[in-house]
Amino acid sequence: MVEMEHIVQKIEETLGTTLVLKTLNAQETAWLTESKAASSRIVDVKGNGEETTKSIKRGDSSTTPISPILDGVYIHKNLDEVWFPVNPSSKEATRVIAARRDTLTESEMGLITLLLSSLQDTLQGGAAKPNGKVEEERLALQLGAWIKERLHAGELLAELPDELQARTSVTEEMVAFLLINGSEHASNPSYKALHRLLRSYFDGDILLVPLQEKEWIILAKQELLNGITSDDKEEASPEGDQDLLSLFCMGLYELISTEWVGDFHISAIPSIPALHALPQTVSLLKETMTIGRTFQVKEHIHLSTGLHLERLVYSIPESQRNQFLREYAAGHTELFEDSETLSTLESFFELDCNVSETAKHLYIHRNTLLYRLDKIKQETGLDVRSFSDAVLVKITLLLYKVTKRK
Repeated sequence: MVEMEHIVQKIEETLGTTLVLKTLNAQETAWLTESKAASSRIVDVKGNGEETTKSIKRGDSSTTPISPILDGVYIHKNLDEVWFPVNPSSKEATRVIAARRDTLTESEMGLITLLLSSLQDTLQGGAAKPNGKVEEERLALQLGAWIKERLHAGELLAELPDELQARTSVTEEMVAFLLINGSEHASNPSYKALHRLLRSYFDGDILLVPLQEKEWIILAKQELLNGITSDDKEEASPEGDQDLLSLFCMGLYELISTEWVGDFHISAIPSIPALHALPQTVSLLKETMTIGRTFQVKEHIHLSTGLHLERLVYSIPESQRNQFLREYAAGHTELFEDSETLSTLESFFELDCNVSETAKHLYIHRNTLLYRLDKIKQETGLDVRSFSDAVLVKITLLLYKVTKRK
């Protein structure tokens, strides 16, 4: 028989939190049994015949202090504890794993419930019945917990340990994506539904790793990019790989945002040493996401290879950023808040300061563009048609963006 105390200890080590194996008294058992019976009746039946228990925040009208908050997770409102029944399928629960409510994220709660579900038959003294989908999600949650632990400890170059079973799905070189849902109120897709959609789009196996409640890491084999470029007879260049990865991410964004409501963003790195520096990769993806959403407000795709200057500006201490703006942008802040001026400058810089191409891109006459550039020169004393002045205006614009959003 599996020793539950040992399992609790292992979960504590993985999640870095305190758990308690608690034996319930008769009153607590009755409350939890009543809450489990109520939650089993609240089911959403989908058109395809699947049944999924909703994320429940009900039970306020009940006389019991215990109510379900997730499938297999219950909260004791008086104690502010979350409870995980040790034997999830049993109608009457007498033992639970308890933790303070504010010490576990939703994904960590999911990891515990999946682990208990997979061990249920073992705890009863029988042979465990394998469930591929449940096991896959459990291993992904376990990997996510390990990544977060390494990030918290600053161990960015930690190698995937052999005892992590998800390691068998990781190869030496992989393409990494970070997907987040920035909407506060939109509901999250389930792991099963998101994984199914991603497998269809990637046309093969992927590793989907939940990080936070609305954050997922996606790892795909390096053959993904090779497959995209296989039809191109010319030798692929780094710039070409970046463009192809950007197009691939755009397609992925369109698919996900069509399937679910939310403010989705994707950052990506074309090649990573997944076995040896996965925490560092996740850190870079998160940094890329933050920088991209700061400087590219209207964009939903952010690639690590396309934000060099933005990354440099973002690393400048705030005090030095403010000092630079006082020296070079004093009295001109309204200029950088004008949408027409911002659009003109951003298009001008994106098109390598080419007047004719910028005018075409903005659908304006060349003379209209020259008038706008002259106006900027008149107000700032800087002519963006000159390389040195253009560099100053570009840096000032980036500094203004990051300082304004702090």
